[in-house]
Amino acid sequence: MTAAASPDRGLIGIALALTVAVTLGGAALVVDGGRAMTARRHAAATAEAAARWAVADQPVLAPFDPARARAAAVAHAARAGIAGGDITVTVRGTGARPEVRVTVTERRRSVFLVLLAVPEMTVTASGAATVVWEP
Repeated sequence: MTAAASPDRGLIGIALALTVAVTLGGAALVVDGGRAMTARRHAAATAEAAARWAVADQPVLAPFDPARARAAAVAHAARAGIAGGDITVTVRGTGARPEVRVTVTERRRSVFLVLLAVPEMTVTASGAATVVWEP
């Protein structure tokens, strides 16, 4: 049998192409997935800390000030590197136990997903804090 008549001719090229595709897919999952998880963890930590700071920044004996709480939360998130348009602060209630809820959106550039026309990954996380003061 001659080399031209071999039934296995060209199969190594197909196997190599499949191996490269699977390897790149795995690398994309590890690298971009890790970047997304890191962004989510940072967004959650920033949202929780900003909510706590908004509550802790209030004067103890004065009435709760929602505007001051919003400003404190936004300032804390800005120190953590979050842009002003990527933070939402909601204050519910002004009575005995007001709640501050902070939602942070974080954007990260993708490394491998750019090949699939996904240049940026977006994650969102929220944190909340309630004022509890008992004399």
